Amino acid sequence: MITPPRMIKNVIAKALTGIAFFMFCITDVFSQQDSLKLDELSLKDLLNVKIVSVSKNSELLFDAPLSASVLTKEEIRRAGSTSVMEALRLVPGMIVREQSNGNYDIHIRGMDNAPPNASFDIASTTMLVMIDNRPIYSYLRGGTFWETLPVDINDVEKIEVIRGPAAALYGPNAVNGVINIITRQIKREGLYLVANAQKGSNQTAVNNASVGYKSKKWGMIASGNYQDRDRTQTSYYEFNRNQWLDNPAYFLTFNNDTATNVNQRYPQKDLAMKKYAGNIFLNYNATEKNRFNLSAGAQHSMVQKVSAENEITPLSTASSDSRYIDFRANVQNLSAQLSYNKGAQVVDYDPVNKYDFQTFDGNIEYTFTKNNLSLKPGISYRTAVYDDTRYAVTGHKTGIFNAKGTITTQSASLRADYKMMENKLRLVAGLTASKFNYPGDTYLSYELAVTYKLNKKNLLRAVFSRAPRSSNIFDTYADQTITMFPTGNNNFTEIALLGNKNLQLLTAGMFEAGYRGNIAKGLNIDVEVFDIHAKNFNVPVQSHPITEYEGTNIIHETPIIATNLPLTLVQRGITVSLSWNTKKWQVRPFITLQRTMIRNYAPFINTADADLPGAAQNNIYSAMGSETVTKSTPAVFGGAYMNYSPVQKININLNAYYYSGQTYQHLSNILFNDGVRGIDHINAKLIVNASVSYEPVKRLHLFCTVKDLLNDNSREFFRADAVPRMLMAGLNFEL
Repeated sequence: MITPPRMIKNVIAKALTGIAFFMFCITDVFSQQDSLKLDELSLKDLLNVKIVSVSKNSELLFDAPLSASVLTKEEIRRAGSTSVMEALRLVPGMIVREQSNGNYDIHIRGMDNAPPNASFDIASTTMLVMIDNRPIYSYLRGGTFWETLPVDINDVEKIEVIRGPAAALYGPNAVNGVINIITRQIKREGLYLVANAQKGSNQTAVNNASVGYKSKKWGMIASGNYQDRDRTQTSYYEFNRNQWLDNPAYFLTFNNDTATNVNQRYPQKDLAMKKYAGNIFLNYNATEKNRFNLSAGAQHSMVQKVSAENEITPLSTASSDSRYIDFRANVQNLSAQLSYNKGAQVVDYDPVNKYDFQTFDGNIEYTFTKNNLSLKPGISYRTAVYDDTRYAVTGHKTGIFNAKGTITTQSASLRADYKMMENKLRLVAGLTASKFNYPGDTYLSYELAVTYKLNKKNLLRAVFSRAPRSSNIFDTYADQTITMFPTGNNNFTEIALLGNKNLQLLTAGMFEAGYRGNIAKGLNIDVEVFDIHAKNFNVPVQSHPITEYEGTNIIHETPIIATNLPLTLVQRGITVSLSWNTKKWQVRPFITLQRTMIRNYAPFINTADADLPGAAQNNIYSAMGSETVTKSTPAVFGGAYMNYSPVQKININLNAYYYSGQTYQHLSNILFNDGVRGIDHINAKLIVNASVSYEPVKRLHLFCTVKDLLNDNSREFFRADAVPRMLMAGLNFEL
């Protein structure tokens, strides 16, 4: 056993080794310059960052009534981030864990692995990701396929994050927060050019470029991006044998096709990510109050990540091809947005695990302002159509859900903002009524917020909000049949996996109080205390068996139906962020401490009427009144962003990210029930990255980045790939 002093010694040794390696990269350039430059972002701008996503109007982040953060393009570049996903580790309240090189599991505050012992398909379904207010949401099982984002870091102006339910602003699926990626627009007339190229460990290549032109009223940008990343290992964890193998072969099901699709499902074992995309952004500013924006693009991606149940290993090969068009208009006080997305996706590399999809989002809002009162009524319509019937043999029900399914949402909203007491007191209220086609009910989302400025340097705030998640295609339409081995003469056993059109929608409510203040010269603090309650989680549950007769065959069918659990999730915590700025230093540490509990949860998948051995006692209602602490969400997580510009053309950045230990419980824990398979203990991890950039000529930055200076190559997600140290180097140019 390693004693604590020895552990500390090892950590220090690793840190010194990493720092020495890092300093080797910068020694040559460090002593060459002697004056200061913070790019084009002044110190005043750093202390007065504006945000749009909180109220859909530009306002100072300091005045925002909700818990929110803004990450700028300069901060992303200085930190050496290689993607939007990785950059989110720089934002307070974010849980970001790498599954394979460049692929991440991302949550706002948590609610991950809830309920425990569930499938991977329901991961990260409680936050809404948007690009310029356009929802990027998968209606298959909910959540975000991050690799399918058509934009990359060269397209990003800033990333705005709202923590807590925000459906009153953006409609359903903003259950636990919103991530809004704001794309760049050309700010000055003339030619525009941005280019970024990085190359590094594990055959990692990240390349993107944008070119554009702006006249007095018109602007256009064409951009492209490409990423190619290898895995950090070639072995896979196999559920059945509880081993890491280069050629996993055993399925969890009882079908006779145990090894036939292994090579097909893993066509490139060394691949972590390969993606490319292109975008066009057009804008026309007729006047200050009449603006029009049109964007369109397409992407192709192929990744290996933890995303679907393939019955062999956690890692699945997924691919996607999609294209989109988005139109935004602001005419006086009227704003409108229409967007359309279409494509095909494979969630597990097998021809029958493919589906086509198309989504449409439209909303119109009007802003009425009189004195200190602002009213914003609006209406919106969303529809998603998913179809796998082209790829599946529907008679044998071999597809993912074997249907052409549609999810629609019609919403009407009203938001009010009122200031009084010489603008010291601000009251914000939002109400949205959303009508869903399934379960056919109307759900209310609301937000009540108040801020009070003690003075120019201190602000108190409180908010109470509620938000639902929409239904999804799989839980609504699924119709799969799994045929088991014959149990006797003409006797067969089948499992019927069925959707449920009457599921109640997952809903979260939150009370939050916060404080923002300037507590000393250059030193700011932001504190948020939150209490979140979520209910109406659902999982597939075994119901009453059915016996059917087909000629001389006797078929014993066990229905497994998507069912609401009596479970309630309660999450309480606090997030503290500090910001210290001087002429040469920018330091922003942040930490979240939280406790996540589940009530009324029983690790059984039977209903009381299942008519199975022990079903009356071992069912989803057998733990009513219980309360346990869930260990799948880290109790402590956070990080720090430290930037130092000692001289004009040198910039040094050190950023860190930490999460405490977790225990992830997967569906296979119930299937094997041996206390080993399906349970993974993820160790606490401190990730320290360092990046130095040098500007040999104006607007050209050369940089070297070392990721994971401590070289802790432990995995960060359930039986996923190890994440070792990486070295990246490249250049960035902006005109």
